[in-house]
Amino acid sequence: MKLSIIGVPTYYGCDNNGTQYSPEKLRNANIINLIKDNGEIEVADLGDIDIKEVIERDKFKNEKDIKYFESIYDLNLKLAKAVDKAMDGSDFTLILGGDHGIGLGSITGASKHSKNLGVVWIDAHGDFNTCETSPSKNFHGMPLACLCGHGDSRLVNLYYNGVKIEEKNVFHIGGRDIDKDEQELLDNSKVNLYDKKVIDKIGFENVIYDILKKCNEQDIDGLHISLDIDFMDKFIVEGTGTRVAGGYTLDDTKYILRCLINTGIVKSMDFVEFNPKLDVNDNTLKICKDLLIYFGQCLLSKKLVMC
Repeated sequence: MKLSIIGVPTYYGCDNNGTQYSPEKLRNANIINLIKDNGEIEVADLGDIDIKEVIERDKFKNEKDIKYFESIYDLNLKLAKAVDKAMDGSDFTLILGGDHGIGLGSITGASKHSKNLGVVWIDAHGDFNTCETSPSKNFHGMPLACLCGHGDSRLVNLYYNGVKIEEKNVFHIGGRDIDKDEQELLDNSKVNLYDKKVIDKIGFENVIYDILKKCNEQDIDGLHISLDIDFMDKFIVEGTGTRVAGGYTLDDTKYILRCLINTGIVKSMDFVEFNPKLDVNDNTLKICKDLLIYFGQCLLSKKLVMC
């Protein structure tokens, strides 16, 4: 098993200083060696994407409807190329953010390696705004819409022209803080939305069953997981910028990872929105380490626990 790791040290998508320190913080916490220690995993740390710096007063300089547009476009283009190349030479590619705006680049790169890619977006927020509907103009609330063909054409056509992921192949888990206009976009799309109401009604076991059933019916041949740690409850993850009450546990998150990775078709994953500057006593760092070590265990043994 060969695992490639790419860091994306940026906060420009969330406009909340601190997420740019996440890749370094995780590396310094020995996460790479801890993943290696789980067994036969060869880890290639490919370093960090170079981020074009923009000073705060210039964040609307190139685009009035998306903050830090120039840097966001640049880093996502670089990331798409890096992920595409990494997936040529590895069994799995892990992308360490940074804010969730990096999902545009990572999934664009991953889309070159599947005939029919599926995306499991695990997040308290919809990330399905466009520059017109976004109240904040922060790009971390827009990448999923761009990937499905909505929003700024320059971002929709990043790396290569056209839609990167079909709406029906998107499985969004955990939404509980979705903007009004964003909700309307989602309701009018084919995105499979397993929000808090659905999860409370049918439970995670049935959510996962439904996702895997649809993957089979739709001939999805590859899955990308995009995991925002604010999926978990605000009292569990202090070190993230957009905490939301009513969320989920560490065990819930592990269950989803285990069941998805057990399919054998997950080839790439984002791990985003850890903000070390907001962390208290490294409590969120410990959660992140636990999740990433468990992720490594799942890679090694796809039948760790049957779902």
